[in-house]
Amino acid sequence: MTILREMNSLKDFQVDIMGTKMVVDLDELMGCITIDRDKKTEDDDEEITETLAINAAKYEMLRLFLDVLLSTDEEIDEKMGYRSLDNLSFPFKLSFNTLIEYKIIKEVN
Repeated sequence: MTILREMNSLKDFQVDIMGTKMVVDLDELMGCITIDRDKKTEDDDEEITETLAINAAKYEMLRLFLDVLLSTDEEIDEKMGYRSLDNLSFPFKLSFNTLIEYKIIKEVN
């Protein structure tokens, strides 16, 4: 129980990004890149085989967007908040908007 209490208290130390706390939702990312496949069953042995299939095009694009977002080292004026994003590069803006649109970047409540 103390570990859980410590985990909740760590949320107090999250860093603001442009005036809000944001995270990358890894479950949503996996949901975007995986392809739903039917489970195969064998009648004789009743074995269930699950396969994980990944959409390679979506994976590569989302990987590139995350790479651009995480590797940008331009200065952002935290006091200006979202207004400071106007000075960032087009690849950063496109990556940021796309990841928000696909709900991969989420605001923490």
